Amino acid sequence: MNDRRDYSRIMMSSKVMVFVEGYEGEIDGVVSDLSEESIGIRCNITEEQKKLIEAHQMITFQFVDAYMVGKRKKTDVVQACALIKRVKYSDGECFIGGYVRDENYRRYVIRRKMSAFYKW
Repeated sequence: MNDRRDYSRIMMSSKVMVFVEGYEGEIDGVVSDLSEESIGIRCNITEEQKKLIEAHQMITFQFVDAYMVGKRKKTDVVQACALIKRVKYSDGECFIGGYVRDENYRRYVIRRKMSAFYKW
């Protein structure tokens, strides 16, 4: 089966804070993968949070990513909104896959991908 994605993914496990409209506070999770136009997040949510996510079909997320570019350490604070493409529940865990249409996010992902080429 061929992958129909437009962009290759970066697999990662960075802690992320997820915000949902109508919920006071953040939801802790992990960024599992990302590409120039999408993000995958795993988290544990309550029934209240689940209803809000399904009703709004959008989340805001924020995380910090530290990585190496050659011998230099680079740190990015990433914040954007994602339109939810899919939500999957399994054994008390929630997986959110979303589209991200933000130019700063896109540039971050490109920098992150390019860092793999500068391993001197």
